Amino acid sequence: MEITSILVPSVQVLANEPLTKVPERYVLPAQEIAVLSETTSLPQIPVIDLAKLLSQDINLKEHELEKLHCAGKEWGFFQV
Repeated sequence: MEITSILVPSVQVLANEPLTKVPERYVLPAQEIAVLSETTSLPQIPVIDLAKLLSQDINLKEHELEKLHCAGKEWGFFQV
């Protein structure tokens, strides 16, 4: 059994040529975009409210501290 592959120009070749449009192989058809946007939800970067961490309300502070802990553990970063 012979394996063949489609010749595809490398990114370097594409970058060296002036392009007037995106090559078709890199364009997602509109119907696929619609399906993706309906079914795919992107994860949200955690947001930490520093005022809540400094709050006198212990419940508010503990909840935000737990969010901070999870953000650091699962994401490694967060938004302030």
